Amino acid sequence: MKKATGPMQPSNDPHRALVQEWCAQLDAWIDANGLGGFDPFDVKQHPWIRRAQYYPLARKATTALCDRFPNAARRALGIQPTHNAKAYALVAMGKMRLHELTQEARYLDQARAHLDWLLEHATPDQPGLCWGYPFDIEAKGLHTPAGTPIGVVCAIAGDAFYRFHALTGEPAYADHAVSVARFLLEGLPRLDSGDGSYCFAYTPSDRRRVHNANLLVVEHLLRAHALTGDAAFRVAALPALEFTLARQRGDGAWAYGDWHEGDPYEKGLLSLIDHHHTGYVLRSLHAIGKLHDDDRIGRAVRKGFAYYKEHLFEQGTWAPVNGYGKFPVDIHACAEGILCPSVLSDDVLGARGIATFVVRWTWFYLRDRDTNAPWYRLYPGFTSKIIYPRWGVAWLYWALTECLSAERAR
Repeated sequence: MKKATGPMQPSNDPHRALVQEWCAQLDAWIDANGLGGFDPFDVKQHPWIRRAQYYPLARKATTALCDRFPNAARRALGIQPTHNAKAYALVAMGKMRLHELTQEARYLDQARAHLDWLLEHATPDQPGLCWGYPFDIEAKGLHTPAGTPIGVVCAIAGDAFYRFHALTGEPAYADHAVSVARFLLEGLPRLDSGDGSYCFAYTPSDRRRVHNANLLVVEHLLRAHALTGDAAFRVAALPALEFTLARQRGDGAWAYGDWHEGDPYEKGLLSLIDHHHTGYVLRSLHAIGKLHDDDRIGRAVRKGFAYYKEHLFEQGTWAPVNGYGKFPVDIHACAEGILCPSVLSDDVLGARGIATFVVRWTWFYLRDRDTNAPWYRLYPGFTSKIIYPRWGVAWLYWALTECLSAERAR
């Protein structure tokens, strides 16, 4: 393992030293390489691959082929690198966490630079600050052109602005966080469920009912209410919170989404239980519970985490898995397997230990030994050795900083 650089001095605790070292190495990688690059979804906008997205078997086959030859496939199809707003928001949050841990001003300056990038690249002519992806998203019943505002991206960016205001007290960043909330309030449709609750749509045109996206919107609206005292944010958030709380299964799990008869979307995808979206739901509910006093939230988190711990890790190795099986093991799931237990460790007994095991597994199996950046996926027999700034580096970087913060609080 290469010697770490940066201000964090290695600890005598082996696990903490590993997290410190890898975090410092990723920090150096980001500073050296920036956040432009390829993404798991960029290749899917090519017409040949796009047509396959409508058919499950064809989608799996083309996905496996592009994962086996990720760089060659992009060269052959003419796919160009892009910059993704979500990556900038995630890295900004990691930089802020490192500033809190080290008190080094450079991390705060770097976080500000990433937030400035977001302000410069926001989607124009919308009711508030918002962002989308720099590529089209295609699936059954779904066409989302590049640049379409996406609730998940907006809420994560809004969280980054909120955290910067909390650190610095600068009112402009509170204004930016509230502007994001204005978009979520006015720009996203509310999909009625027939029982008095509703789900926030994924985008202005995407009518899928997706739990993690819905809760991220709820979380940020409640954050805006805490900042401003404006009851409109809270009033809009609570029926959407009810929507997802009511759809927790008896065993504690949530499916990715809520499919209704006649919906044009693929039922199988919305019915899946996967690792990283489950982590999203748990982390959002954990944050919501600190913004809205409701005992049901804590019970839902504890029940959901029990399912997550038992069913979404391979027992014995702690490799993150999904409801449909172990492979492929995805770096995004690994990052969430570190991030979710770290964030919940202040309330959930034993969560911190899970993060410890996932860090070690990921470091051993999905790390490029030369650059220390994370590879994409582990399959039986091969590893997809491509580095994705948004999907892999940014999520893992933030996860490791949160893991360090949880270790400090121990």
